[in-house]
Order: sequence, then structure tokens, then C-alpha cells
Amino acid sequence: MFVIVDPNLSNWALANKMIINQDKTKEIVFRRPCARRLHMFPSVDCVELVQHAKLLGVILQDNFSLEMHINYVLSLCSQRIYLMKRLRDQGLDQRHLELVFQAIVVTRILYAIPAWGSFLSKELTGRINAFLKRSHRYGFVARIEDVTNMFDKASRDLFAKVQGCQHCLHNILPPHTQYNHELRERGHTFVLPHCVYNLFRFSFVNRCLFKYL
Repeated sequence: MFVIVDPNLSNWALANKMIINQDKTKEIVFRRPCARRLHMFPSVDCVELVQHAKLLGVILQDNFSLEMHINYVLSLCSQRIYLMKRLRDQGLDQRHLELVFQAIVVTRILYAIPAWGSFLSKELTGRINAFLKRSHRYGFVARIEDVTNMFDKASRDLFAKVQGCQHCLHNILPPHTQYNHELRERGHTFVLPHCVYNLFRFSFVNRCLFKYL
């Protein structure tokens, strides 16, 4: 077992029955995208400080930018377009082309999108939509998709599932409000959090609480 100098990390790892491999451990410090003042704390001894890291297939950057992740996703999708063209040239009909496209391309774009979709800039949104438009011109889909609509549907579907008591994310929802009088019908009865910064409000749960109220 590797021993990390920082006692807080060591104690947390021991309490959670985890073994920390310092050779595979990275440290990333998240900061506001346009911070006027930036004071970086010293890195944990023997742990590399990085500006980006991949977690469960999503590339996280310390300034909450999604540029590297979108570059990675669109690169994978572009490689799969070659396969789609081969299938089209071999005579695969439109219906089956669309099924394959949904299975190997759209699912890659939608992967974990409720978690990161709120932080897409207009430029990155435009790049994804441009890719989807090209796919339509190539004949892989019957209609042009829009990543904003795809993100909204994925978020709505996940939020509906999270409200179920058996869902693993249910415990991160706020408590229900207690009304003593009748009000207009709402999409949910959860207490709305106090959001000062957009980064907090754009997180999955908070965004859904306000959008689907």
C-alpha cells in the first residue's frame, strides 16, 4: 500500500477501505472559468497536478470547459462515419442505416450528457449540430437532430427516473415542500436550492429542479 503524505487523504482512504496507488492518482483543482483572482494551493506531495482528467469516459477540465471532451467525442464519431459510409455503399437500406447510426454514433454523443450538457458553449453546440447535419446529408438519418433537444430529452427522462425512491441518485434530491394552501400544479414539489453562481445552477439536479418546475 502506498502512503500519501497528506493525512486527510490517507485517513479518508483508510476509512473507506481503499488503497491509493500514487502512480495512478492525479490531482485536479476545479476553478471558475473566468476567475479574476486565482490562488492555486500546493499540490499533494507525490501526486501529479493535472489540468484535465478522464472520469468514466468524460474528460473534465479544471476550468469546466468541455472543449477537450467534445473534441474526443467528435473524433470517435467521425471514425465511425467511415463505417457508416461503407455500409451505405454496400446497399444497406435507410431504416437499418439509421438503426446503426443511432447505436454507434448517437449513443456516443448522448453518453452522460445530462451531467455535462448544461456546460456546452454555443461554439461547441454548433460543432455537434454541424456534425449531425452532415450525417443527415450523408443519408444516415431521416431528419436533422439537434443536440439541445437531445440533451433536454435525456435530462427529462433521467430526472423522472431519479424521482423514484429506488434510484441510486434519489438521495441527492432536496426535500419536498410542505404547502398549507392550494397553488397551481407544479412539475415537482421539491424545495428549490439557492443558486448564486451559474455553475451551481447548471448542475444536473439544480437545472432540472428549475426547468421542470
